Amino acid sequence: MDIEKSQDRDFSFKEKFFEKFFRENYSRFYYYALHFISDSEICKDIVSEAFKHVWEKGDGIIPETLHAYMFNRIRNSCIDHIRHAQVEESYIKEHQKLVSEMDDESWMETEKRIQKIMDIIQGLPTMTRMIMEQNYLHQKKYKEIADMFEMSESGIRKHVMKGLEIIRKEFSVNYKKGSNQN
Repeated sequence: MDIEKSQDRDFSFKEKFFEKFFRENYSRFYYYALHFISDSEICKDIVSEAFKHVWEKGDGIIPETLHAYMFNRIRNSCIDHIRHAQVEESYIKEHQKLVSEMDDESWMETEKRIQKIMDIIQGLPTMTRMIMEQNYLHQKKYKEIADMFEMSESGIRKHVMKGLEIIRKEFSVNYKKGSNQN
């Protein structure tokens, strides 16, 4: 009984301390985050995540160093967000560069190849065609397809290999597993 009362008091103290700390410091931390990131919603999310982390960590936080801890955590989260945004931006620029380099003729050639592959798949034996469609058009894994058709994964793999071999023959691509033909 005494242990339960002691734990209740400790929790109540922790809860009151955290609530007071939150009310007194949320706006300070929010504006600190705004120095790094101009999007107010992202700043709110970062600050909220920092407070959530402190709440969950609980006993591992020293009250005397809590302000410094929060400032460091928020700064690091802002930097992580900025780095992630820069990576996303570089991927977008690279994609746009690739798309802009492809002229209409390249797009037409790509579309013709895709249509030819689709025509070849339509001409495959029924089971091979259905497996190829599930694997490549619906992006299902061998295990999912095996369960769907009540076959083994190796049976599915053989149908896929058979279909790919037919497609390669149509495109005159010589490929053997394990060989490097450039």
